[in-house]
Amino acid sequence: MLGVTTVEDRLYFYSGSADLPPGRGVHERVADPATYAALAGVRHWRRMLSNFWPAEFTLDGRTCRTVEHAFQASKIALVDPALAERFALESDTELARGDGAAARKHRKIVLLDDVRLRQWDGCKNAVMRDAMHAKFSRHEALRAVLLATRSAQLWHGTGRGQPPARIDDLETIRDAFA
Repeated sequence: MLGVTTVEDRLYFYSGSADLPPGRGVHERVADPATYAALAGVRHWRRMLSNFWPAEFTLDGRTCRTVEHAFQASKIALVDPALAERFALESDTELARGDGAAARKHRKIVLLDDVRLRQWDGCKNAVMRDAMHAKFSRHEALRAVLLATRSAQLWHGTGRGQPPARIDDLETIRDAFA
């Protein structure tokens, strides 16, 4: 007996994603677009899934404007906790009020030595997962967008010439909200 081939839906996103209906984005594969009708009605739904999307949340006692702010602050805190505070809105700095791209530009304001680099490698996935969870927990509209991705695989475009990355943690967060 031959097995039945099934197509797994794949949705792609990044901070500069075009505002297209589900299944119409680059590399996307959707068996039934009607499954994602709720997404189709939300302007810039792909960008909302991005770590650069502005959506204030609190993590570890700090208010961050984006997931990227929280991620970079956690890394920098391994070397210079005071400098890491500049990423938090409580600091009232231009960096804290900036967008996710600004936070990413400051990712190398300190360099990690070998010991701290190993430490960061051991905790960075948890930091990212916690920041994403905090973002989607805090904002009902963003959580609704995430839930509207249903059971699709969620892939992040990492830039020209770079392979996309499946964001399993975001799928896990979605499933926990369902």
